[in-house]
Amino acid sequence: MNRINKIRDQIELAIEIGRDSGVPMLLIANPGLAKSTVVANWAARNSYHIETLVGSRYSQEEILGFQVRTEDRATGEFRLEILEPHWYRTVFEKAARGIPSLLFLDEISTAQENVQGALLQLIFERTIGHGKKLPESALVLAAANYKQNIPWQFNMMAPMLNRFCIVNLCYEGNDSFLNEFLQNPSDWGRGLPAYGGRHITAEDRARLASGLKAMFRALLSAFEETDSAGGEKYYAMDINNQVYNNMYEGNTRYVYNFISGRTLSYLSRITLSFLRKGLVFGERGKEMLNMVFGLVGIGTNTFNEKQQQSYLRNVETLYAKLYTALGSGEKDAAPAAPLDFTGREVADAIQEWVLFRESSLWSAAGDPNLGALAAYIREAYSAAPEAVEALRQRNARNKADRYRFSNDMQRLEYLIALLEEEDACAAAPAPAEQAALAPLRDIRDAYAGAFREAAQAMAAEIR
Repeated sequence: MNRINKIRDQIELAIEIGRDSGVPMLLIANPGLAKSTVVANWAARNSYHIETLVGSRYSQEEILGFQVRTEDRATGEFRLEILEPHWYRTVFEKAARGIPSLLFLDEISTAQENVQGALLQLIFERTIGHGKKLPESALVLAAANYKQNIPWQFNMMAPMLNRFCIVNLCYEGNDSFLNEFLQNPSDWGRGLPAYGGRHITAEDRARLASGLKAMFRALLSAFEETDSAGGEKYYAMDINNQVYNNMYEGNTRYVYNFISGRTLSYLSRITLSFLRKGLVFGERGKEMLNMVFGLVGIGTNTFNEKQQQSYLRNVETLYAKLYTALGSGEKDAAPAAPLDFTGREVADAIQEWVLFRESSLWSAAGDPNLGALAAYIREAYSAAPEAVEALRQRNARNKADRYRFSNDMQRLEYLIALLEEEDACAAAPAPAEQAALAPLRDIRDAYAGAFREAAQAMAAEIR
């Protein structure tokens, strides 16, 4: 689907999913992308009263309420009470008349820390001072600028970011930006996205929970490492790591969230909303993945750049497959197209195939990708003696080649062991696995020897 209004549609989708799921959305973008305008238009079109709190202009008291000293006329005693902010009274008055409110928290990236703390209470607990609650009908939406667009002394607290589903508003290229903002203003309201209304069943919820468990088990195993000294396994993706304060400091314009119990719960809720709204991954997949990354896009700050790229790619691969299976209603669903290993290192290609195999929503029977993977490995590593000798000489000259070779061979060993184990457990040999195993074993045996051991020793030192 070719939509001109990409930023508008990203914002519209974020509001719709936030309203349906109850997950607070944070729009992060460069200044001047019409965030406030689109939000105001959505509110007017959906009969919402909009109440805007600008973080850089409000004090903590203006958000949570003012403490005032009052006298009890009957007893003459004095006590402290909370004087409700004007915006809060307005929201309740509107709710009493059956008018829902959209609470738009703007410019929160330039709010002082005590104001961010007040916003945390408002966002997460939906309360102001003395525990006074927001109306159930009130919708919370927030907006912020990227770190590069605000003065150096301002920052966003990691707990603040983790309370939101982060929606990065960005373009695929310059033409997309020019097309949207140079169109006739009268056309900005045309072609608004339409949404369906699927009923979510108990089976849908159960299958989603099962699929997300499988997805994250696969993601964790993708970063499972072996201690070369002790031989024990550990996770390079440590979800218990608590040092997340720099997640908003990176050079990239994108801001991602880290995995927590809250973000996993949010992920389940927005996925159900995607299904309820009838979203098709082939049409809205990029916008949907934007929200998924905005919930569990970092995982841990122990990632190096290459690991983070691999993690995001794996999230995309697994979530796309999971959502496609859920949307189709099938118990097991193959991907819409075969896996493409082009340009991948052998270790990465093997890992991508394993991600599919480890997911409970993938049927291994008749997997067309195993043959393609085996052919890809044979193309990279011929078992011919002259090819083995040529690689030995390259490895002797280049550390990067040795490191890549060591990683590829370790993943190859893992792949062979996995196929052998599945073959041994199967009631009858699987033809695809039998056809792949023989040439893979030939490659493993051809490259066994002293120069492979040297490459592995060097790679262990680098790690």
